[in-house]
Amino acid sequence: MRRGDIYLADLEPVRGSESDKRRPVVVVSNDGANATAARLGRGVVTVVPVTSTVTRVFPFQVRLPAKETGLAKDSKAQAEQVRSIAVERLGRRIGRLTPPLSRALDDALRLHLGLG
Repeated sequence: MRRGDIYLADLEPVRGSESDKRRPVVVVSNDGANATAARLGRGVVTVVPVTSTVTRVFPFQVRLPAKETGLAKDSKAQAEQVRSIAVERLGRRIGRLTPPLSRALDDALRLHLGLG
């Protein structure tokens, strides 16, 4: 499991406006932490949920073209929904961000988190 990989994840149960159900997520935690969680089969990874609702894409979101990511349809990563989840919530790997999309997601996370 590496930063930029796209996995299916079970995000239930949720509260309020959190992204729900089984959906793609982009892994954004560092590769060292990801390797430890994968090796142990426990722990947490930090992810950004993905939605196929792309009517509007805000500056803190990133459009993810299906043909570049392995997703079934054009989607967007929602940096405003970033969260850490138990590694047990992850299903199979379904894709990966390209380097330009990874940089765009980093920018969206910086914007959302106020990191400059």
